[in-house]
Amino acid sequence: MHPIFTADSIKVIEQEAAKAQGFALFELMERAGRAAFDCMEREWPLAHRIVIVTGSGNNAGDGLIVAGLAQRVGMQVTLVPIKPLDELSGDAAKAWQQIKDKNITIKEPNQAIFEQADVIVDALLGTGFKGQLRDEYAQVIEQVNQSGMPVLALDLPSGVYADTGLCAEPHIRADHTVSFIFYKVCQVMNEGLAAQGELHLAMLGVGQSQFYQQRPVAWKQSYADVIDEMPERSATTYKQACGHLMCVGGDFTMGGAIMLATEAALRSGAGLVTTFLHPDNRSAALGFCPEAMWHGVAFEELSFNSLIETSPKQFDAIVLGPGLGRSEWARQVFEQSFSYAVQQKLPCLIDGDGLFWLQRSLENNDSVTLPQPLILTPHFGEAARLLSCDTAKVSDDRIAAAKDISEKYHCICLLKGAGTILSDGQQVVIAGGAHPAMATAGLGDVLSGLIGSLVVQGMSGWDAARLATSIHFAAGVEAAGDRTRGMLASELIETINFLVNR
Repeated sequence: MHPIFTADSIKVIEQEAAKAQGFALFELMERAGRAAFDCMEREWPLAHRIVIVTGSGNNAGDGLIVAGLAQRVGMQVTLVPIKPLDELSGDAAKAWQQIKDKNITIKEPNQAIFEQADVIVDALLGTGFKGQLRDEYAQVIEQVNQSGMPVLALDLPSGVYADTGLCAEPHIRADHTVSFIFYKVCQVMNEGLAAQGELHLAMLGVGQSQFYQQRPVAWKQSYADVIDEMPERSATTYKQACGHLMCVGGDFTMGGAIMLATEAALRSGAGLVTTFLHPDNRSAALGFCPEAMWHGVAFEELSFNSLIETSPKQFDAIVLGPGLGRSEWARQVFEQSFSYAVQQKLPCLIDGDGLFWLQRSLENNDSVTLPQPLILTPHFGEAARLLSCDTAKVSDDRIAAAKDISEKYHCICLLKGAGTILSDGQQVVIAGGAHPAMATAGLGDVLSGLIGSLVVQGMSGWDAARLATSIHFAAGVEAAGDRTRGMLASELIETINFLVNR
């Protein structure tokens, strides 16, 4: 896994690394420029006309190092400075002095310059960018984006906020980004994922374990980091030994959600799945997945608790909420199944409208006993409701929101979004990423079933949530193929089955 740092922490690491290794900070700038130039040559080997747009800080200095290297190998280099180059200070000024007498073309920004480039290098704004874009920066960013030419961003695309992954408008839309030393928050979550294109990491000689007393705000987890954690299975095992999951949800008009969760659980290895849903959905559910045990829960029949108690089945975990709805039926089913999870000390995952009823229950009685372990899987709106705040506050700091939910509800929080954030109150892991084809209904239900399945197969709630999130995203990318829209959540289930058996 890769550590994720704030912009301020990266600055400290740069300074301490230079001090510890006995070199000037300017050498880090030279290493950064070299890494960016090498990336440009690797990704665009036929590029000859290079346009480098520079701002006022060290990001401009990185770009000027690239300019010198490009000219040295015979490329046609044009500099487009927003701040006059003779007004640069510090290491950026030193980088300019190195190439000032090299007869590199310098031009004012205009659309034609960018449209004639083979590659545009974005060295405008670095990790220090905050607040609003000044007009001259906004104008040149618009020109770069409208040119349609390939863009290489240095450290991060200009206009992206380093510590949130949110973006100013406009912001550079890069094809490739070279991140220096360590990944920043913007490179693993939110709109920054779409802005950066393909991401490359250049550590510049700073070791992966050299944090110099700086603490990562999170760790970035990949599919490769966790797939070996998949529980092993003996050739002589049997279905009861592979876990029995209870799923609860599926009100009258939303039966598909609990069906997706149920099938995902079975296809990812749960030995048995028993699902309680609205009785009007039971026939459709049996046709959808006959391998599951489906129970219709109606008011005029036995209470939900009684229905469970008449069954000799022993459950190992519960998934509560997919398609549950907000009707009186949903309220009663939630309260009774939630109480059952607490009484039986079952690991419990709550998703969808289950989160609505959880928040409502605690609102009415803040001494409610919670199941343990408890996994909550909110999206933005659900997270805001759980924290009694607006969605903007969640969006502004998703890492803090996930930690706050974890602490408030004594749970594992899996905050969905572009870059899913997992927190148990102490650790923060960011998994998955962003893919346009995954903007489709039902994916969260599939994820819930997958997590529940891994829990009943013997994984801890934390490990199950981490592994499931990475498998789920990998399955989405693989199932989508070249598509950017129109993928169904049910399509992931077959790919998940393949990945858990790979």
